[in-house]
Amino acid sequence: MSLTNARTFVAKLKEDYVFRNKVLTTSGTEELAAFLRSINLVFTQRELVGAMADCMDQLESQAETNSY
Repeated sequence: MSLTNARTFVAKLKEDYVFRNKVLTTSGTEELAAFLRSINLVFTQRELVGAMADCMDQLESQAETNSY
């Protein structure tokens, strides 16, 4: 279980259309968890929330930088 894995997951969702499509076409949480385990991306919900918060912070920083 790793925040690093959760960050990798979020980054791949943003950058990799094929990966995102695989994630979105899983039939439920069990299939998604099995898929993530198969590629060694194991993390908790709490770690995922942390990674998503980091991503949102980055987006806000970019928005602030671009607005000046």
